[in-house]
Amino acid sequence: MSEEDPKFFMDIEIMSDQTFYDLHDFIQEELEYDSSLLATFFIANHNWQQKQEIALIEANGKDGEKIIAMDKAVLSTFMKDAHQKLIYLFDFINNRTFFIELMETKQETSNKYYPICIDFGGEIPPQFGKKITQKSSLFEDDDDDINVFSSKKVAPIIDDELEEDFASESFEKDIQFEFEDDSMLAGEAEEEDDEVDKDMVQEEDDGDPDED
Repeated sequence: MSEEDPKFFMDIEIMSDQTFYDLHDFIQEELEYDSSLLATFFIANHNWQQKQEIALIEANGKDGEKIIAMDKAVLSTFMKDAHQKLIYLFDFINNRTFFIELMETKQETSNKYYPICIDFGGEIPPQFGKKITQKSSLFEDDDDDINVFSSKKVAPIIDDELEEDFASESFEKDIQFEFEDDSMLAGEAEEEDDEVDKDMVQEEDDGDPDED
């Protein structure tokens, strides 16, 4: 079964003395996947919690537990309980899995070559990219229509040079304005002084000629 498509299922009959590698290779071939990529099985409990790992290559796990290679792990050694569950991780990058459950145990049929697929339904989940596509939707062009500045406040101007320019400009205007006013007052004062001088000259002219 697949969590990506609830309609997908594949029923497989396989011999109990065959290995996990036989099961792995058959799944890859039937689904037309690239079998050169890494994959691994996990023995799971009835709540689908991962327990022992069975991988393509024998290795040591994080806790020092030995990971058995698929080609050395016989199915009957690990598939003893009714409805035993397995988790098959086939895409390490996106953590994508198939869920496998033992449905029944029966006698083999002669003239059959195992493993064999006896039933199939739904669409085959792609081997690559489904979960990556969901993550990359964060970078799609749908966000282009959003005004990212609508909720942002305009930062105050803190440039000292700009503040000095604004201050000097307004100060010069004030000086110019006052200077123009002083010019007008100075002009009026000069006119008044001229009138005074004229009056004084006229008074001198009107004086007694005998004093000359």
